Amino acid sequence: MHKHKGIYCICTNDNGHLLTVEKNGGPYKNRLDLPGGTPESGETEIETVVREVLEETGYQVLSAVKIGERCYELPWTYKQWTHSQHTAVYYLCTVDETNKSSLADITDQDSNGVLWVDIGSLKKDWCSPLVSEAIHYLSEKKIPAERKSYHTWEVLQQPRYK
Repeated sequence: MHKHKGIYCICTNDNGHLLTVEKNGGPYKNRLDLPGGTPESGETEIETVVREVLEETGYQVLSAVKIGERCYELPWTYKQWTHSQHTAVYYLCTVDETNKSSLADITDQDSNGVLWVDIGSLKKDWCSPLVSEAIHYLSEKKIPAERKSYHTWEVLQQPRYK
């Protein structure tokens, strides 16, 4: 099983739209995902979320508060593995929408750019488990601690949200 831990941002704007990125790699390819990713060596969680949000969206994080974490398991063929175990640590963030820079030009950039999405218009098959969790958090104000398993998972060949 491929194991991954990442730090992610849940952020809404004044219109109630959720900050998402268009994924171009991994098991969430061609879906909407939350900005975030893997800590670099020596980096704290909050440093990771600030850096990842800037790299993937161009927005500077103004505030970030840790709200929980959850583990997701899903089938995904990658290298020698057939399943992924993804632990997501969530931060509730605000960003500076008045000052947006370009996406980072980095080798492993897996964001095609940012989309502010109306939560009410999202369909489940457009979203990563992290976006679904963010929607749940915004209504319930909690992140369940128990592991969530997906018995089937499709890596999309084309985005469905466009």
